[in-house]
Amino acid sequence: MMTPEDEQALVSHAREIAKILHRNAPAEAIETLEGIEKTVRGQLLEHV
Repeated sequence: MMTPEDEQALVSHAREIAKILHRNAPAEAIETLEGIEKTVRGQLLEHV
């Protein structure tokens, strides 16, 4: 089980990652849940 500090850090970092991915995704690619999933997966696979 995560400590409250680790959980807070995880949420904070996830939000920052989401902001970066959103800035770098074409608007039409993130109009649906499926589009968001494909875009995030593609961006992560390119850079990880």
